[in-house]
Amino acid sequence: MSQAFRLGFELYAGDEKASASDAHWALSALDPSTPVLCGRFTASDHAEIPYRLWPARRPRALILLLHGATDYSGAFDEIGPRFAAAGLTALAIDQRGFGATASRGQWRGKNRMIRDAIEAVHFLKRRATADLPVFILGESMGAALAVHVAARAPDLELAGLVLSAPGAISGTWRRVFGSFLTRVLRFLIPNAGFIIERLNAWEFTPAAAIRLLSDPMVLRRVKPAMLFGLFKLSRSAVDEAEHVHVPVLTMVGSREDILRVACIERLHAGLSGVKMWQRFRDGPHLLLHWKHSDRVIGTVLRWLDARLSRRVYKEPRLIQSA
Repeated sequence: MSQAFRLGFELYAGDEKASASDAHWALSALDPSTPVLCGRFTASDHAEIPYRLWPARRPRALILLLHGATDYSGAFDEIGPRFAAAGLTALAIDQRGFGATASRGQWRGKNRMIRDAIEAVHFLKRRATADLPVFILGESMGAALAVHVAARAPDLELAGLVLSAPGAISGTWRRVFGSFLTRVLRFLIPNAGFIIERLNAWEFTPAAAIRLLSDPMVLRRVKPAMLFGLFKLSRSAVDEAEHVHVPVLTMVGSREDILRVACIERLHAGLSGVKMWQRFRDGPHLLLHWKHSDRVIGTVLRWLDARLSRRVYKEPRLIQSA
């Protein structure tokens, strides 16, 4: 991780705000040949949630896309069109504290983030012209959030989850030490900023590399409160897994350099529904943006196709490797 990132520390750091020019810079990278709708929906607390929507011409399902920590909805600019082309209307949102949200740089709590995701599903359903199956795909932090949503809102009747390197922290010592450290940082230096800047992106697609290295909408500084919140979200995702009864595809790369694969395996093992484990040889943490992401997206689309065609059947647990 130290070779891929420049890590730094600021004792006093102001909040990172997203300007109109920042948003324009990010939107200008969108493929003009791909239909995409950009806007905001109003959450139950009256906050505005930015989104990007890729409508399928003949939709057969809906999919909510949840980005990882420091990222935003633009993470799916390459992926959303592929889902739409495959008949899945895709919605990506800026989660609280990230992207162009008013709370950018601040942690608003996992409960608010879970509520936002649930409301995003309802928003997506209202935009659809028919009662269609709904999936959630999450990456890293977004995948941990997807676990919470499925566990807490069974009434959504989700058709399945796709978890790409889900945020997961397990093990007593790791949990106790991580909780202690993040609490101390939050108490002693609440206004500090931890600088996390990517130094290289050779393993990603060109568009993803440009975004990760240069996009002003990607957070470069994280405060202790956000670190503490991310830790709690990842820790509790492992505990919530047993309450997830919908089908799940969990994906990891063999070159995972951010999370411990053993923790992700623990989360996956705890899931109560039909589940499939997919490991990609030489794949990094951000599998969806990998230069070989065709393999990843192809796997996701095949799994989604299988779920759509076999929803009425009970299937055995599947384990594969790629």
